[in-house]
Amino acid sequence: MTPMLSLRLSMESDIDWSADNMLNSLKKKFLLLYTCSTGLILTAVLIFVLIITNEQLLKGKKDTFLNNFTTVSKNVQMDNVISHLWLSELEIKNHLIIHIEDNGKALLYKGAWQTPTERETLFDRLKDLAQKDNINTNIRPISLNEVQSKIYDLKGNKNDRYLGAVSIVPAETGYRSVVMLQYISGGRSAEIKQLFFILFADISGITALFFVSRWIVGKSLKPVEESRKQQTEFIAAASHELKSPLAVIRANASALMIEPDRMEHFAKGIDKECWRLSSLIEDMLLLASADAKRWHVKKEIIDMDILFIETYDLFFPYCREQGKNLKLELQEDMLPKTEGDIRRLKQILAVLIDNAAAYTKERDTIILRGYSKRNRLWMEVEDHGPGIADAKKKEVFERFYREDKSRKDKNHFGLGLSIARELAELHGGNITLKDTAGGGATFSVCIPAARSV
Repeated sequence: MTPMLSLRLSMESDIDWSADNMLNSLKKKFLLLYTCSTGLILTAVLIFVLIITNEQLLKGKKDTFLNNFTTVSKNVQMDNVISHLWLSELEIKNHLIIHIEDNGKALLYKGAWQTPTERETLFDRLKDLAQKDNINTNIRPISLNEVQSKIYDLKGNKNDRYLGAVSIVPAETGYRSVVMLQYISGGRSAEIKQLFFILFADISGITALFFVSRWIVGKSLKPVEESRKQQTEFIAAASHELKSPLAVIRANASALMIEPDRMEHFAKGIDKECWRLSSLIEDMLLLASADAKRWHVKKEIIDMDILFIETYDLFFPYCREQGKNLKLELQEDMLPKTEGDIRRLKQILAVLIDNAAAYTKERDTIILRGYSKRNRLWMEVEDHGPGIADAKKKEVFERFYREDKSRKDKNHFGLGLSIARELAELHGGNITLKDTAGGGATFSVCIPAARSV
């Protein structure tokens, strides 16, 4: 292996490694961005759901407490005798703590269950809260109507939590007061379980989002990866094609210095290779413009019959020089006109005729055909050459593709059909390939006819 070739391969390897590394880095950044952003949104939604759920649960507990508190207050107001059994059942069933006073004197009821914090301590704290709102159970109210506090949320000495309220109701012998609390810390274990469930759902969701994001990122960057691969292959193929004429030019230039008396012979070789090099560069620039979406067509109304006749007249002598026959077939009626770039449409036909002439045997006939069908115009070039295998039909439109790589014809670089496809698509059409009856290949270009002329 020569030093120059080794250096070129090393540079290509470094470029490929750098491009792959950059693409992998981009994938990781997008994956991190998608996972974090969607994970934060999921976490925020779950926290919001948790807060709303807890608020709804607390509201339900307050509604239940208010109903029980109202029931006790009404019974205290209406009944002269308060059943200790009824109070005990009510406390145990609803986790209530009830304290009743008659004209400031406490009812002799010790409660049905033991609270984490002393009952008297809880009653005193609740009374203090109510007193701040001007509700004092030790003083007869001025109003003859029932006085009821709001529902308070208070804590005990052992992190136990309660809902509480105070009510003063008029009675026959004066007034009575009700101080009642409901123990709500019993739901703490349920809240912890709910928190763990939310945390588990959040972690599971973020994990699922990670894999979904990886799939989305991979799919989103797949066109970029394929484009990079195509560009790498294009550069490699272009480098190979450029190397051939440059090598011939250098060889002729060196020979010219050694044998100056054969200047004309070597100058012709240099001129021929310069022409080949110029054609190749022009084709590559055209494809680069198409890739960059900067390739535009100058549209005008085109008479397709004239276009076919002019193309036939132009290529008939060329095909005859190649030892091939060129035949023009048009439908009996005039072809509908189309809107497009006449120079580019002729370029498509030129590529197809030149391609057919390169592969058709001597004295064979190449058919240039034009017809219309369902408001579409069809341009076909039919040859009776070796044909193209079904597995290769899509590959012929790839850049630098050659069906027969052993052919010595150096005037074809394998870019013509790629250019023809790009031009057909710029005219809103497409190009397809099918087998010719009896052997050979037929290229068909379909473009829309003009809507109105």
